[in-house]
Parts: sequence; structure tokens; C-alpha cells
Amino acid sequence: MRYSTSRRVSPKLVILMLSLLPLLIIPLIITSCRGDASQDGNARGATTATLGPEEEVRFTNGSTSLAGTLFWPAEKADCPAVVVLAGSDRSERGGLRTAIARHFASHGVAAMVYDSPGTGSSSGNALLQSSVDRVAEALSAVAYLRSLTGIRSTAVGLFGGSEGANIALMACAGDAGVAFVIPVSSSLGVSLLDILRYSAEKKGYQQGLTPDEIAQATTFKEIAFVLLSGVEIVEWPLIESRVRQWDDAPWLALIDLARQRGRALTQAEKEAFLDTFRTIIARFETQRWFAVVDVGNAVQRMLSLDANAFFGLLESGRYSRDWERSLCFGDAEIPCPVLAIWGEEDSFLPPHQSAARLKKYLVDSGHSDYEVIVFPGASHFLTLPGQRANFVPGYLDTVVNWVGKRFGS
Repeated sequence: MRYSTSRRVSPKLVILMLSLLPLLIIPLIITSCRGDASQDGNARGATTATLGPEEEVRFTNGSTSLAGTLFWPAEKADCPAVVVLAGSDRSERGGLRTAIARHFASHGVAAMVYDSPGTGSSSGNALLQSSVDRVAEALSAVAYLRSLTGIRSTAVGLFGGSEGANIALMACAGDAGVAFVIPVSSSLGVSLLDILRYSAEKKGYQQGLTPDEIAQATTFKEIAFVLLSGVEIVEWPLIESRVRQWDDAPWLALIDLARQRGRALTQAEKEAFLDTFRTIIARFETQRWFAVVDVGNAVQRMLSLDANAFFGLLESGRYSRDWERSLCFGDAEIPCPVLAIWGEEDSFLPPHQSAARLKKYLVDSGHSDYEVIVFPGASHFLTLPGQRANFVPGYLDTVVNWVGKRFGS
């Protein structure tokens, strides 16, 4: 069984472009959502029957050239179509995204996946993209599909998971060219600190950590957030009181770095800052709770930069923009149907809070065609927990049936 709510009322919607903290901050201090390219491309639950040809394609977004694969249905005429966006990993095509695209194609919906900028055969650099850049890229992908013979130009939509879900929602706001949107595991409307704390506690208990170890993982994420963003939203007296019980680790040194973040530093101070940060991370990596932080290779990519590049990344302001991540909608509109999905066992973000916030705004705005579903027993990737190659039963069929009902796929 799954939980589902839907509503159809008179259309009227306002939505404001929301921004996310870009790629590195999320894998570093929340948990890296690496469910795109890193997963098995033969995920069970996604059928490959009745597929048409797979076509190598290329489209542009500004000066960036993007390479992808377009999966056609067996009947290659007047098809609805969908762009399957990458998550926060901003990876090359493959993995679960490809499995999802094939499932769409096997049910009459052409589907495209593509290499994120700077990966695979695409030019550019996804690490330097803001959410605004990613929205423009998603709309360029939609425009490309709408231009193709065999695709119904009025039936091209967006599908995205995690960060890709947020980008899909933002991209469809006010753009009549997007015919439908399917955000999976979106976190719009939930503050980043709420997500940080939720993920530390959820994953901590799943991995058998003690409450004290979970508190250390949470504290690290809070301090690292300030260090990378420069937004001092945490309560330092409270954090300092907390870390004094862990005097065998360099907590006060990490706090000192975070509080230096807003000062103008000399070249020598920048180099000393980065060296100290590297030393602190090396020390924390030996702690059992650090597995909950799950930094993957993002921290190594960041710490491999020289001091100028490291501070150039921080001083660009990318990490300080829109840290609240509120669902505050403005003058644009979502003129298309919305199917919003979460997994109840999500370890990265609070699914019920996320779903409730999005639903509230859809209800308040009078959106005319939406459905909100939380799948029991499903992970962040809508797979069975601990089985990232197995989609939860009913998930993909729900998606293709929803599209088919509206666009005759």
C-alpha cells in the first residue's frame, strides 16, 4: 500500500525560483545523493521490453555542448517525451537514470539522459553551476526534445530525483514549454539545517550509532555548513558547550575556522586555514560517526584544491545564496500537472515534511492537477532499503501510468 493525496481545483499558482546550495556542500555536509551514475544500470523493476532504438544525441545550453542518449519507444511517432535529470552528483548518464529512461520508453514515452557538464562527453563544469544554471540547462534539454521529429512538442516533461527534483520544479515554473513535472525526493521548503539534522539522526540510528555519536555527526554538519557558506545561523554558545564534552577531538579548532570564514584573510592565513582544515578532516575520518557524514570523494576534491582555488570557491558566494531553501512562491506559475513522489525510508531528507510543505503550497495556490505520493518501504532513490538495484514495487508503473493517462502514451 502507498499513501497518496491528490487535488483538482481551479488553476492559479504562484512560484518563486528557489535555489539550492550547489553540489559540493550537499555531498560534503549532508550526504551525497549518488543514485544516478553510481548505481547498477539494470535496476530491477524497470523493464526493457518493447523498446525502440537508442540514439546518441547532442544539444547545447549556451556555450556548453551536452551529450546524451535518447531512448525511443517501439512506435517512434507523436511520442510524449521526458528529460531525466541528474541529482546532486551531477554525473554522467547511466545507472538508475538510464533504467528509468528505458522504462519510460518501454511504455511509449521517449526519454533522454545526458552527461552533466564536464562529465562523459559533455563540455563545461557542473561543479561551477548554480541552480539557475541548472534550470537553464533543463529547459534547453526540453526545447531540444520538442524540436525533434517524432516527439509531440506539447507533451515534453521533466523528471528529476533529489536535487534534480528541485531543479525540475523550478524549471517548470512559468515555462509553458514543460508539459508535466515529476519530482522524486524533492526537498523544497525544508531548511538545509533541518535536512542536515534529519540525515544525521536517521542514518545514525540505522547504522547503530549511539546518541552521543549522532550528536557529533550533527554538530560537524552544522559547523561545516557555516564554514562553507559563511552564514552564521547556528548558535555558537550552544555548540561550544556541546563540543567541550568531546575534548579528545579538534572541535574548537573547527569552530575557529568557521568563525574565521567571514574575515578577510591574507594569503598566508588562507594557506594555514586550508592546511588546518585538512588536518581536522583527517582526524575526524577515524571516528565511527564520520560515516554518517558520508562525504564520498567530494571532500577530497575540495581539499585537493590549492588555497586560492579553495577560497575562490567559497568567496564566489555560491554557498551563501538561498540557504533557507524556503517554499516561497512569487509571480511565476506552474502551468503543468505535478506528480510528486517520496520514499518513506528516505535517509537523506525528511519525506513527510517535504511532501506536506509542497502539498500545502499546491493547495494554497489552487493548482489544478497534482498528486503527492509517499511510498512506504522506499529509500531516497525509491529503491528497497539496502537494495539500490531494486525499485520499490509499483513505483515506475505509477509514473508511466500517470503520464499515459494525461498524454496517451
